[in-house]
Amino acid sequence: MNRYIHIISWLVMALMITINSCVPPSNEIITDINNANSDLVYQRIYNHQDKQNIDSVLLYFNHSNPGYRLAAVNAMASIQSELSIDSLVEILEDPIIEVRSAAAYALGQIGNLETVDPLMNAFVNKDTSDVDNVFNSTILEAIGKTGNKSLLDALASVESYRITDTLLLIGQSRAIYRYANRGINTQKGTNRMVELASNQAYPNEVRVIAANYLARAKDIDISKSQFRIAEALIGASDPNVRMAIALALRKVTEPDILKILQSQFIVEKDYRVKVNILKALGSYKYIDNIDLILDHLDDENIHVANAAAQYLVDHGKRDDVEIYKTFAKKNLDHTVRAKIYASVLKHLPSYYLESRALIRTSLLRYLKELKGTPYVAKHYVAALGQDPYSYAYLKEAAIDSGVVTIRTAGMEALSKIVSGKSFVNTFRSRSNRVKIEILDIIKEQFAKGDVGTMAIGAGILSNEKIGYRNLIQNDSFLIAAAAKLSLPREIETYNEIKKALAYINNVKYKAEKNSYNHPINWKTLATVSDSTIAVVRTNKGNFTIKLFGNTTPGSVANFIDLANDDFFDNKVYHRVVSNFVIQGGCPRGDGYGSLDYSIRSELPQLYYDDEGYVGMASAGLHTEGTQWFVTHSPTPHLDGKYTIFGKVTEGMDVVHQIVEGDKIIDVIISIQR
Repeated sequence: MNRYIHIISWLVMALMITINSCVPPSNEIITDINNANSDLVYQRIYNHQDKQNIDSVLLYFNHSNPGYRLAAVNAMASIQSELSIDSLVEILEDPIIEVRSAAAYALGQIGNLETVDPLMNAFVNKDTSDVDNVFNSTILEAIGKTGNKSLLDALASVESYRITDTLLLIGQSRAIYRYANRGINTQKGTNRMVELASNQAYPNEVRVIAANYLARAKDIDISKSQFRIAEALIGASDPNVRMAIALALRKVTEPDILKILQSQFIVEKDYRVKVNILKALGSYKYIDNIDLILDHLDDENIHVANAAAQYLVDHGKRDDVEIYKTFAKKNLDHTVRAKIYASVLKHLPSYYLESRALIRTSLLRYLKELKGTPYVAKHYVAALGQDPYSYAYLKEAAIDSGVVTIRTAGMEALSKIVSGKSFVNTFRSRSNRVKIEILDIIKEQFAKGDVGTMAIGAGILSNEKIGYRNLIQNDSFLIAAAAKLSLPREIETYNEIKKALAYINNVKYKAEKNSYNHPINWKTLATVSDSTIAVVRTNKGNFTIKLFGNTTPGSVANFIDLANDDFFDNKVYHRVVSNFVIQGGCPRGDGYGSLDYSIRSELPQLYYDDEGYVGMASAGLHTEGTQWFVTHSPTPHLDGKYTIFGKVTEGMDVVHQIVEGDKIIDVIISIQR
């Protein structure tokens, strides 16, 4: 560790000298990088990336054209093969800053501990007259993806970066955040992030990363800094900082912090911050929060109202279920009412059979009345998942439905029941018998061959906590179902079944990977320029996406082809998570649909560091197809894992209004001149 501290201290001194004494040329190198979709060599490199032809990509590492070297190095950030490590280490010495920065990023994506020393050496040994903080920032982040715990403390101990050293501060904060993504944190790292998040003098880009660390890092102690962090909630002008700080404050329980959260909730104008404050309230005493929660079940913003209702599900009390029932009878949005009923079922003792039966009857009635609006009705199905006794009703009411959305919701509710803490307490000695009844329902779904219910059913069977291993005597129904699936279209369900088989037979699970299919359509990309946009027309209004055709061409070509084929017309947004994403493009409308092809993940150095980024949904690396999402806010935990192929430039207000069941009218591709 002393070695690392010495290296980093030397590094800081060199950087300070450089920053104060010289300014690297700004225009000389940029003109050397000119990759365009029309360039046949660029297409060739990208085709090799798409096919995962590692050796063919590596041939371009020594090309005289830095643009081709950059394309080849970027390819390795997506392929993520350890076979490319030695070649990438050599590229850390490339004379072109963009190329060597891409190499550092790719090494981080691969995540091998052996790359730490070469990364550190590239940082330290670079001639101080040629230091560029873009490169050094990327190296720091890469170390966060590869380094060990002792190096984290050394890295976090560097406090000599000036407030104006934005790139270095971004690199340091990303490094500490990436460590946390891997489940590694130290008190020194946390203390550094507290300083970066709470000090208003630091750039907002840095504060957002640090605040997200405080919100998402597990098992960190911020008790000694809680009031300083709370002051940042009040004083930060950037809602992206405030919303993350609000979540961070759920990690403490000081009553005075609760007062700050409640006061900020009242004056807060951004619904996303309010949603996160409501989530944070769950860490504090119920009695001190319930009035505020009940007051906002009818909030004018549906995301806030749903967050208030979710509080009742997560933190409600048995003694107040009658109050919840009263609110459920008011004129509330159906999604809110369904959550309130869910909270009643969750917190009622299992022996309140009559009360449960009455609520169940109400939920089933709503389900019938709303059969024409399945994306509303599904929330009442979900509420049944809080009642163990409802397992016997879900099959007829939902799982056997002819409506995909309801059918899938029914299986998800069944999964919640059998995996819930109250299952064994409710059925006690009958638990295994009920599990066998549920197994019969699952087997019936496998016989029917619905990919959504099969995927969920397989997830139930592979859940070790449920314990189906000793209850399944014959796994032939799983084997037969897997054999009938079509790959790559149904890869997600296929792998869920394989996982269940591995668990039942007590063998190691290995996910099936899609073989190469669906080449990049370069003819489509020939029409794409930096000004190409997609106008998404929805029933709530329109929003505009700037497409990143030169950065993630495979995903952009796929999106444009689908749009031009009218594929997205009348598709729904089947998934909306408040202050996270809206997601659409599923041909089934429940998240389990795809077409008979897949495309590859494209993961160059792009970041989900703002609202409005457009990414490809996936079931794992290189399993993308037709589903895509738009972020409500910065989501740095998605960086390097989900393809970014565009950004919303107009109409984010529309994105924030969209709820589950809202429709895409169509997507129009346009080139603005």
